[in-house]
This record gives sequence, C-alpha cells and structure tokens, in this order.
Amino acid sequence: MRFHGHSNDEESAKLRKKLFYSGLIILLAGLTFLAVGSFRNVKLETVAEMSDSWIISENLVEGDTYVLDVMSSYQWRDDYTDGYYETPQPVDLMVISPNGGITNLQAFFLARLPTSEWQKSTFPSLVSVEYGSVDSDSLEVDESYPQVRFTVKQGGYYTAIVREETLNWTRGPPRELVLYREVFENQNLYTIFLSTGLVCFFTGFIVSVRGAATVKKTRIKQKKKIERQK
Repeated sequence: MRFHGHSNDEESAKLRKKLFYSGLIILLAGLTFLAVGSFRNVKLETVAEMSDSWIISENLVEGDTYVLDVMSSYQWRDDYTDGYYETPQPVDLMVISPNGGITNLQAFFLARLPTSEWQKSTFPSLVSVEYGSVDSDSLEVDESYPQVRFTVKQGGYYTAIVREETLNWTRGPPRELVLYREVFENQNLYTIFLSTGLVCFFTGFIVSVRGAATVKKTRIKQKKKIERQK
C-alpha cells in the first residue's frame, strides 16, 4: 500500500509540473503576441497640399496625429548654393489653432553642397524642428520628430504659415507645403494580436502560479512524509 501511495504522489507531482510548465508556455505565447501586436505600420495620408504658397489650412480631427512637411523651391536651392551654407538654415513657422492660439517654431534646412562651381547643391531638406511657444490646449507637439509633427487635442481648422518677414537666407515661398495624417495599417490585426496576447498572458500567469504553488505544497508534504518514515 505504501508503494501504491508513493506512485500516486509521483503521478500527481508530474501532473502539477506539467500544469506549471503549460502555464509558462501560455504566458510566453502571450508575451509574443503582445510584442508582435506592438508593432504597427504607419503610413502618411495626404490631407492638404499647397504649391508656391506661404500658408496651408485644413480641418483637422481631434485625436489624430499630423505631419507638416515644407519642401524647398528652386530659389531656396540656388540661394543655399550661393551662400555655401555648411550649417542648417532656419525658417520660421507658426501654427494657428481653431481657438486662436499660436504655436511658434523654427524648421532647419540642410543640403549637400556641390563639389564644383558648375553644380548646384541638393534641395535643402527639413532636418530638425525647434519649438518656441506651444498652444498646449489645442495640440501636442513631438519634439523628437525631424519634421513638424503634432497630435490634435481640439478639432477644427488649423493654419500653418511660413513667415516671409523673417526669411533672410533666401526668398520666395516654398515649392510645396504638405499636410499628412498618420494612418495605422492592419488596425484590426493589431487589435486581435493585442487582445489575444493579453488573454494568453494573464491565463498563463494564473496557471503557472497555481502550478508552482501546488508543486511547492507537494514537496512539503513529501518531505514531511519522509521525516515521519524515518
């Protein structure tokens, strides 16, 4: 009878260990789903564009994130070449919110200089942005982004203006102003991965914790049993 009881204890311990390791596997699967679900492809969808203009305006949606790009004109490229600038050149901009609030910023443009006098530099590109005053009631800016990027807190018409009066290293409006909206691709797939990951994670955590606790209790019982037999 003792041998039979000992065999049952061993079988029970094996089952509990399997329960513990199964919980760990489910937990790891959940972490994998969460990791995959955290990566979302973002594409930029054009919502407004203006050519040879100092100003662009559009009705923006609350909660959405937008990117404003300023593209250099041929005149900007020629003046950059003639000035032979080796450091980024500033362009002042302002964004007017629907409530009249103003966000001031400087966009910096850099180009690759020509290697001979017969060549032109590349078109100056927007490489960084520095923000001054920000209308934080209407929008949240992303200071780490190389272009003008902000999330709208208050929906309505926003107007971005390139300030001609402070443009001193070149002249004329930019070739194009383009306003993009960030759109997440495969949103449904992202939601499925995230929800599945959360379910697996918490299920695996509960199962593994219970399995570990049961294994611990079994070991204590076995230890006490061996001590009694001695």
